[in-house]
Amino acid sequence: MEQNSRVAKLFKAIVVIGVVAWVAITLNTGFYVDENGLLTIYKGIYQGQHMFTDSWESLQTGGFLAWPLLALYYQVLSPLFVSTGINIGLVLYMRIMYMVVRGLIALYLYYTIRKTKFENSAYYAALFYFMFVVTWKNFSYKSYCEMAVMMIICFLIRYYETEKVRYFVLVGVACCVAILGYPTMIILAFFLGAMILFGMYHGQLNAKALIAFVVTCFVIGGAFIIYLQITTGLPQMISELQYLGDQDYEESVIVRLGKILLSYAALAIVAYFPIVVVNLVRKARQFSDYAEGVLLTIYWFAFLAGICLIKWDSVSNSRFVYACIILFFWVPYFLRDREDKTYTRIGAYNNTLSNDKGVLWMMFAISIAAQLIWSVSTNQDISVPGHMAVYGVIALIIIISDEDSELEMLGLTRLIILSAAFFLCFWVAEGNGGYSDITKERWIVTEGELRGIALLPEDYEANQSVYNLVSQYVGEDDYLLVAFGSNSTGYLNSVAQQGTYSVYARTQKNTKLLDFYTLHPEDMADYVLIDQSNTKYEAFREGETGLYILETYTNEIATDGNFVLLGRGDVQ
Repeated sequence: MEQNSRVAKLFKAIVVIGVVAWVAITLNTGFYVDENGLLTIYKGIYQGQHMFTDSWESLQTGGFLAWPLLALYYQVLSPLFVSTGINIGLVLYMRIMYMVVRGLIALYLYYTIRKTKFENSAYYAALFYFMFVVTWKNFSYKSYCEMAVMMIICFLIRYYETEKVRYFVLVGVACCVAILGYPTMIILAFFLGAMILFGMYHGQLNAKALIAFVVTCFVIGGAFIIYLQITTGLPQMISELQYLGDQDYEESVIVRLGKILLSYAALAIVAYFPIVVVNLVRKARQFSDYAEGVLLTIYWFAFLAGICLIKWDSVSNSRFVYACIILFFWVPYFLRDREDKTYTRIGAYNNTLSNDKGVLWMMFAISIAAQLIWSVSTNQDISVPGHMAVYGVIALIIIISDEDSELEMLGLTRLIILSAAFFLCFWVAEGNGGYSDITKERWIVTEGELRGIALLPEDYEANQSVYNLVSQYVGEDDYLLVAFGSNSTGYLNSVAQQGTYSVYARTQKNTKLLDFYTLHPEDMADYVLIDQSNTKYEAFREGETGLYILETYTNEIATDGNFVLLGRGDVQ
């Protein structure tokens, strides 16, 4: 028995080493449009943009979180990399730091679960979490939020195990990180406050927990407001809040939320179809838990394989998210009380929670709250809020991965982890909202802030053209506007200030940029970089903003490939 245990531990260690090695090998593969966009936003804050005035981007607060990493890179590591010939630019550096942070959180999750009655499941839960990447492997408003919520869950579990109020201070810190990363998550603070009050009502928490959480949030929030007053000025900031966000949504919040909830309802039906069938069969004849586990395992994998095979040429991370939502919906079923048997490990009592199921219900409840919050603010489909089903999936893995439990379904756990590995390192986010596999031909960039990144040939050539133009003709005292900014690497490769209200400025669709230049003429671009092959270019040429730019920036500085760099006609 002891020898078998050693072999199992060795095998688990080999799996971890293999996963980490695979991540390291494929970490430089591909480049996603929104990865470019978010890094550009965060870079602008590092360059000294005043929040909410120099930028009207609603996600810019994440730059406050990214600032230390950007400062370390630009002040210390970038000169070191260049002088020593290490082929690492900003993008690859931030990816490395993201996976390091994710690995540390996974280790803390492992430690946290090991301290509970679910210790046998800690390995699988932590391994899955490490491999579950939110769209792309880099810091973003999504990943900041997702990692912060994971830490909140860990701190709450630690409190239930130790009854030490300091963990609610840490919950407050993590909640503020989530809010800075994704401002809509301020709703989570109220949810957590309500959850604490609920625990107080049932005698599971005392007033110190609420005080610690609320005071921490107010202290950090107050410090951030002071920062805004010093750097931007609250009156000026408040006057320009009206310009934040995307004004081009074609549907109202209610309509978008309604569509997402209908999608959840449809997936709930898919999730509970085999469960309903099993329970109907049980009314007529015996159907063992083991047989049920086998059926659900096959059903889940068939669902995932089916939705991938429907459009194999466009498989994306969203397919895995749909499958994770199925697992999320199964959590209440596995946590239900049974008539003739209880969970050996889940049913035990401790001093701070009615039973150990409460920890899993807490994870499930936070997952619901996070998904609802993301559903309110997204303009995309269920695959965006569905990422926050990850906590429900972890709860399910904890339930079914305990070898001492009657509910053990390690076959399903292993399939989940294998699927996560596939979407982590085989299919990578690429281009303008697409995905591709790692086997495609790619060329490694050797110049600019994408150094070390392996791009598809057409993306490599576009990036090289952009780098040539902005590095030769645009200086650090200049202001640069990149038309269709998130679709090219102009801002990342340039040392110039950003002459726009957002990297996502829709110069082909609205006149918001003109409003920005009217209010902030000091931020008006000296140069404009235009990709003439972009599908939005014709609409840009015909729109009011595009016409203004083409009439104002009449001095053609240089061209490279499909890109042209224009200067203002009134500046010689």
